Amino acid sequence: MLTFKLALSNMRKGWRSFAPFLMSTVTMFVLLFITTGIGFSSSLKKMPGGDAVAQTMGFAMVILAIFGAIILIYSYRFLQLQRSKEFGLYDILGFGKGKIAVVSFFELVFSYIITVIAGTIIGIAVSKFLFLIFVNLIGGTKFDLAINPTSITLVAGMYLVLFILLFLIGCAIIWKSSSLDLLRQESKGEKEPKGNILIAILGVALIAVGYYIALSVKNPIQALTMFFVAVLLVIFGTYMFYIATTVWYLKWRKKRNSYYKPRNFITISSLLYRMKANAVGLGNITILLSMAVVSIVVTVGLYFGTLSGTNQQYPKEGQAYPTNAAATPSELKTWLQEMAAKNDFTLPEDEIQTVRMKNTVLNLKDSVMEYKVYPAGKSAVSPALAAVSTAGDVKALGNEVPELSQNQVVIYDNGDSSKKVSEISAYGQTYQVKAHLKKLKGIPTGQPLIVFSSAEVFEQFAATYASHNTLETPNLYAFFDISKANEDKVLKNTEQANGSSDAKMLVQFKEDTINQQKQVIGSFVFIGFILGIGFILGAALIIYYKQLSEGTQDKRAFRILQEVGLSKAEVKKTISSQVRMIFFLPIIVTIVHFIFAYNMVVKIEQAFMIRDNSLMIAVSIGVIAFVAVLYWLIYKLTSRVYYNIVERHEQEA
Repeated sequence: MLTFKLALSNMRKGWRSFAPFLMSTVTMFVLLFITTGIGFSSSLKKMPGGDAVAQTMGFAMVILAIFGAIILIYSYRFLQLQRSKEFGLYDILGFGKGKIAVVSFFELVFSYIITVIAGTIIGIAVSKFLFLIFVNLIGGTKFDLAINPTSITLVAGMYLVLFILLFLIGCAIIWKSSSLDLLRQESKGEKEPKGNILIAILGVALIAVGYYIALSVKNPIQALTMFFVAVLLVIFGTYMFYIATTVWYLKWRKKRNSYYKPRNFITISSLLYRMKANAVGLGNITILLSMAVVSIVVTVGLYFGTLSGTNQQYPKEGQAYPTNAAATPSELKTWLQEMAAKNDFTLPEDEIQTVRMKNTVLNLKDSVMEYKVYPAGKSAVSPALAAVSTAGDVKALGNEVPELSQNQVVIYDNGDSSKKVSEISAYGQTYQVKAHLKKLKGIPTGQPLIVFSSAEVFEQFAATYASHNTLETPNLYAFFDISKANEDKVLKNTEQANGSSDAKMLVQFKEDTINQQKQVIGSFVFIGFILGIGFILGAALIIYYKQLSEGTQDKRAFRILQEVGLSKAEVKKTISSQVRMIFFLPIIVTIVHFIFAYNMVVKIEQAFMIRDNSLMIAVSIGVIAFVAVLYWLIYKLTSRVYYNIVERHEQEA
């Protein structure tokens, strides 16, 4: 009973020491809770691709569980360091190591209860709050974030295992330390770490393998699976990189003459003697920032890529195509005018634009536009969709196309023409590529486009394609502008818009399609959005904890230095130098990680039929800039914690 009361009293009186530890445990609990809540939500079964999302959340749970273990051990070690003198006094007064361990056990029990209760409440509040914001932003989604009791139980169970691990680690430290060791533990500091060339090589090798996997993936479906293998390799490699490489760098700096300047001497020595803890903290920050960048880039790219693709698919508000592949442009225009007349509005013939276009399946070799059309049922490497049209129709929609002979074509490859293609083979017929279009407007496809010289060549290709493929696609499209009121009439009253089997044509509208797509992609966008915010939040709190722990450890060193004559100005310069060094490294490594992960991110986007490379580059640059600025603001705010601790003890001295 005494140990129970003592543990309760310790947590109440020593709240300042326990607060950073509890902040770390609650933060990781919330991240795991949100991820698990998404993965176990019953609405996943109702949404398109729900099984893939559930699998993705499973991988994310594993990664976050690894993070949770690392961060909890890191923070609990710091808590023990702060309270080692207290445990030493208990032992000297005859309390015994067994009862000290029992006190530690009850403290962890109280911490576990606080973590589960606070983490669940905060997790529900944060996830629901973000979900409400996002529903308003998206305009509705098929995904409903229902909190499943299974997710709460699972995360609580995972944390129970982690807290048992913390208790065992704490007991091992208490039992192997003498009373005198415990009394001196807080003040003796870290030993200078030794550079380990094997760890350095292994870390670089793991990162290199992860980078290779990311760069070598060519299939969008494969990218979803291999992404997490690459992530795990890079995570472990990053920790090893920080532990080994940073020690080597600081020891190299120590050998230079500039080391003996007061500011460099203090900064390098301080970082070197605590690099084990610094390396783990920097690794945590880097990985969380990297995951935040990837999550947000995929999310933003998916959202704007889908909207961009829809705008490309619908040059005007309305789009129609005949159910009969043999229909002519004049027939399609007549049917549209008849449809308009039935709904009490008019569509002038000169305001209806038609284009011959056909979607087909091509074989992309080496991720470039080296096409070879193949018949259905035959094997092919990396099959992908592409479209074909005619030079006359593409010109009529405002595009510039050079004059073409019968066996020449022009291709548009979504801006990716790094390896120009000289010819295209289709069913024994070879076409010479005369030019690559840099821009394309008015053509309803987000796929690569092949432009034939004339309608005759196009029809010849379409006939050949139809003889080898049972799946026939429309050869003709019409585009027209229509008001919202008239669009509503068509949607309500017209059999063509409702997909009647005896309709001569089918009509679709841009706004209606966008609303439907938002319903489909809203779930995926929400998942990426909430995970990205969660990773940034986790990084922010870890940075805060790092500043707090380092400030506490550095305060004694700065007090001694001031006693031997270091001025206040020199103290501030030294602090600024150390903070800058710690600040820049994670964001630089994060950017490098993303550069190598970019190919895999693009492949994941392609799984959602988004192939606008220029858009993805712009989104990536914007997200990296946003995260970097946010990271800088977080570090500026949390740096005050470090300054206040050190300067407060400067004044006390």
